[in-house]
Parts: sequence; C-alpha cells; structure tokens
Amino acid sequence: MTAASAAVQLKSGLYRLYAARANAAPDYSGGAFSAGEASQPITDKSYWEGRYALCALTLRRSDGRTLEMVDAVCSIGRQRNIVTTAMVGMDGTIKEYINEGDYQLNILLGVTPLQGGSIADEYPEEELRELRAFLDTKEALEVHSAFLDIFDIGSIVIKDFSVQQDTASNYQQVSISALSDEGYNIFSTEY
Repeated sequence: MTAASAAVQLKSGLYRLYAARANAAPDYSGGAFSAGEASQPITDKSYWEGRYALCALTLRRSDGRTLEMVDAVCSIGRQRNIVTTAMVGMDGTIKEYINEGDYQLNILLGVTPLQGGSIADEYPEEELRELRAFLDTKEALEVHSAFLDIFDIGSIVIKDFSVQQDTASNYQQVSISALSDEGYNIFSTEY
C-alpha cells in the first residue's frame, strides 16, 4: 500500500497546472459585457431578406402548385460513373467511359404552423399534410433555392423521406432523400 501511495505522489509531480496569464490582467478590449433580454428566434422572413442567412426551398409540381419551405438545409453529393476494365498482366485499370452521375440530395426541413404570418403554438398538422402531398408525387418536382442554383439543380425526384413524431413542440423535422433530374433529348439516326 505504501508503494502505491508513493507512486501516486510521484505521478502528481510529473504534471503541474500553471495559470495561463502570469503577471497580466485579462484583456477585455472586445467590448464591455452587458445584460439584456433573452433573445427569441426571428420568424419574419422580411427581416432576413438580403442577409443571406436563410435559404428558402420552393417545390413546384407539374400542375402548378407550389410549396415554399423557409427552414430548409440541403446537402448534396455526386458520384461519377466510370467504366473500368482490368487488363491481364497490368496494374490498375483502364478507364473507358466517364460521365457525371446524378446529384444525391439530403434535405432537412423544419415544419412549423403559421397563423397570420407568425408561428402558432400548435402541432403543424396542416403544414405536414400539404408537404406530404408533394412528397407523395410520383413525378419530378421543380425545385428552387439559391444553394441548389449554384449546382444547376432545378428538378428532383423524391427517393424517400422520414418523419419522427415530435409532439414536445410546434416544430417537426422532415428528412428527404432525392436525386437530381435533368431533361434529356434522345435522338435516333436509324428509322
């Protein structure tokens, strides 16, 4: 027992914590601290216009119905289609054909109930029903957001979506997985 306690005392001598500032006062040149009211999220879209903080996502069906989602976060990825051929006696492969694949999109939406332009304290039942009508569409949807425009994505096809019930607040998350869709013209020279 005494050997163990001696070892613990010797180990504590190996590390010592010193004050980060010796002989210097803290620097508060960034400004004075002041107390204020607790902040609340700003839900008025006009407040954020021109600030480039929110990136609204608009969906449009072929029948002309549109749905704008203000609380949307997108992530995209793209994999190239490459045909490779292994040659006997050679290291590596020959890349014969390379083209771009579809963009894979993951979209996270926040659905909240609105009454008169303000967030209401109730579950967003009607908003979810409206969103579901778009998600159940069995055709490509036109899509617009400043973020997706950077990658020239103007049309998507919904692969799947998931919703986990959240009744603790008036906010419901919806996760969507989609693929980009582009119009193609295929021509045949054989008649």
